[in-house]
Amino acid sequence: MQPYRKGSQYYESQDVQGVKVTWRNEHAVVEWEETADVWSSAVFHGGHAQATKIVNHMVGKGFDCSDPVGYMELKCKEWGYDAKQTVGLLTAARMTHLSVEGLEGDQFSLFCATTAGTSNAARAGMKRETYSSYLTLDENLERKDSLAKAQDHKDDKFSGMIPGTINTIIVIEARIQEAAVLNLLQSAVEAKAAALADLNIRDRETGLIATGTTTDTVAIAILDRGRYTAEHQYGGTATTIGNELGMLVYNTVSESVRTQFEDDNDAV
Repeated sequence: MQPYRKGSQYYESQDVQGVKVTWRNEHAVVEWEETADVWSSAVFHGGHAQATKIVNHMVGKGFDCSDPVGYMELKCKEWGYDAKQTVGLLTAARMTHLSVEGLEGDQFSLFCATTAGTSNAARAGMKRETYSSYLTLDENLERKDSLAKAQDHKDDKFSGMIPGTINTIIVIEARIQEAAVLNLLQSAVEAKAAALADLNIRDRETGLIATGTTTDTVAIAILDRGRYTAEHQYGGTATTIGNELGMLVYNTVSESVRTQFEDDNDAV
């Protein structure tokens, strides 16, 4: 479901109590009341963080990504958010096309929200043009034999530096071991890859089925409120929690990718 395209700028989960999405200027924010553990590959407070919200921020294709952390700190101040309690994601995909879905299952409740742009679609495991992740785009270009030649191909050779991406935010209410959270991240990535395969999204460099984009992010927030007593030890696709999380990721990625080029007012 894409609530914004149905005329709403606010959505509250029916499955994970108190989790809400609000669409604001150039971003959508998923938030909850208490501080929660968040594991993510986010550009801002990625890794393991303590947060009350996850911001998915839309930037232009020409966005200067040389200092994303400093940029997000400034944006949090502008939006009135506590930067220390915020995990930040960047994308060139439209926030209006964010897809949400949730469910209540076996000793857990799940909420999932995804935005998608596949201009940087890529297939993992194949040889491709790459860059050094510890350098900026300009520093990478300077390492080329010919800066002018590299600059001519900046847009296609270094598409991985452009923040057009698939961002998935997951909020789980449950008791979960830390290792199981990492297992759930794996299940989410596998589900995303399956959705892209079924939609026949291709890596432009190789022509093969893409497994993601070059800049994807997954974030998982865990809310342990005492509602569920059993502790999940695993999160793979054979577990109830891993299987159903994968279903939500698959569905939201599929909807976001499938509709990414539609206008906001197209039929949904």
